[in-house]
Amino acid sequence: MDEPERAWEFATAPAGTAPGVVSMVGYRALAVPEAVHLGLPSATVTFIVCLDEGVRAAPDARSLATARPAPVLLGGLHLSASHVRQQPGQAGVQLALHPLAVRSLFGVPCAELGVEDYDGLALTGPRGRELHERLTATSTWQDGFALIADHLRDRYRDRRPRPELARAWRLLEESGGRARVEDIARQVGLTPRHLGTLFHREVGRPPKTVARLMRFDHARRRIAAGIRRNGHADLAGAAAAAGYTDQAHLSREFGRFAGLPPAAWAAREFRNVQDTAPGPGGAWDHEHTRHHHPGHRGPAAARMGDPAGA
Repeated sequence: MDEPERAWEFATAPAGTAPGVVSMVGYRALAVPEAVHLGLPSATVTFIVCLDEGVRAAPDARSLATARPAPVLLGGLHLSASHVRQQPGQAGVQLALHPLAVRSLFGVPCAELGVEDYDGLALTGPRGRELHERLTATSTWQDGFALIADHLRDRYRDRRPRPELARAWRLLEESGGRARVEDIARQVGLTPRHLGTLFHREVGRPPKTVARLMRFDHARRRIAAGIRRNGHADLAGAAAAAGYTDQAHLSREFGRFAGLPPAAWAAREFRNVQDTAPGPGGAWDHEHTRHHHPGHRGPAAARMGDPAGA
């Protein structure tokens, strides 16, 4: 029996490739039809360096029609699904960056990253364009990962956020976004209002919104894992695992963040979500990532559900 045609080829760099990098995945579209892909919100920053002319992405379908290809894409913590033009042959490397590392990597806080205009060249400038050009000249995923890791290490300047903010983020992340902000504020020695101010200044979102993004991302990955494993989505199980009161609560959050119910999202994005990798975990620790070098696990060594998501 012939094997089914694969939609995507993926390769994943190991953990600790560069400061602030939560994950780094190379992607190449194979049997992918022309379509509009939904890049869902998450609690990480999306950084894409393309191997082609660039990603066409916009905050809505109408804007997508006139969106220009971005060879380097950098997007902040958006709260609604971005629309991405998906087409055969597209390729690149997508990174999830920790929001608290953005200032050290790009000289500005995550709060200043665009959530509607994803063109990363506005911030990375000539060095970003050079990175794109050099990446297109690489011949292996390993070389591409090493090139991007070197670029980020070279950019890195130690501008860590206040320790109270870093600890609060870690506590929130460890709870899967389920901890009460008031409890976290007390643990880090701040008032909830002061903690909210620090979050908004650094990442552009209050802690309660970040917590919702963490829970939503957890549920989305749980749904995708169920599709990969069983061929269908376990919405009730995903809702319970992410801490929602019931499946209806999960559906409401999907409506807010994705613009459609979870079952409709799963049906629309099946070719993508069936390849979704397990979600990255753990807090950003620049001391543990500064000197590590990326390796290579080969094509299809790992899967990513949002290969061109913003």
